[in-house]
Amino acid sequence: MQITLKNANYEVVLNTFGAEINSFRSVKDGTQYVFEGPMSVWKFHAPILFPHVGKILDGFMTYGGKEYKLTNNGMSRDLEHTLVETDGVSATFELTESEATKEKFPWKFSLKTHYELRPDGLTFTTTVTNTDSTPMLFSLGSHTAFCCPRNTDPAGTTNSDYQYEFEKKEPLTQVITDEMGYLIPDDEGTAPQTKLYGETQAGIVPINAKGFGSGHFFTRITSDWVGLRNKKDGSLIKVNTKNYPYVMLWQNAGEPCFNCIEPWYGTADALNTNHDWAEKGGLITLEAGKSFTADQSITIER
Repeated sequence: MQITLKNANYEVVLNTFGAEINSFRSVKDGTQYVFEGPMSVWKFHAPILFPHVGKILDGFMTYGGKEYKLTNNGMSRDLEHTLVETDGVSATFELTESEATKEKFPWKFSLKTHYELRPDGLTFTTTVTNTDSTPMLFSLGSHTAFCCPRNTDPAGTTNSDYQYEFEKKEPLTQVITDEMGYLIPDDEGTAPQTKLYGETQAGIVPINAKGFGSGHFFTRITSDWVGLRNKKDGSLIKVNTKNYPYVMLWQNAGEPCFNCIEPWYGTADALNTNHDWAEKGGLITLEAGKSFTADQSITIER
């Protein structure tokens, strides 16, 4: 089921399937900010990543002596969420444990996603509550795809007329991954490993048709936001990254249609994983009855 939110500046279409943004447009000029399709390019738009982020080696994990079959980037994006409430400018969705989730995640939980339109963009938060009786281990993130170029850009605009921009123009630290996106351990078996990204301008990542393969993954970030800037008109879309330990940047394969800004609490598996969930790096530990909120809010500067 689709839910439409609208204010004087923006219209957002949300879907109970995945609690995902399907469309985010300017009311005034029709500018399309979030990728709307086609599915032949990518079947998602802005998936919520829970209870894990990134690639899962061999598609499974073990916990408490049981094996759980997993898909990359978690199960949340592939399940129907319940619409809790909406008032025309905001909406809240919830996913809780079910027979389907028990095959992929051993804990009882509540995942609430809240959207609220603002004059300058969209509040976008996800809150995980541990409704079980034992500590829960999970990761959480988002994967919003921003149109690049956009439908209202002048003729001849390409994705190379855009760039990624980290708020504090900090020299970037990259997590070392293989071509599939798995963490590469060092000789002692420790992951993640890091290196300086080596950008020409600190905190600026150029964009071009070559793309980013399985993604460029960053850590040790002090910027409160990472943005996608149109170098021609100076406009900027910012995604909140405050307090996030990791940010993934990714572009679709083939003809460039979109570029993603993905704040993550967690990482993909390392190549030397033993698949034991209790030993997986980057997980959040949440005590019974406690909640954890992540903020992926989107701000538009024109």
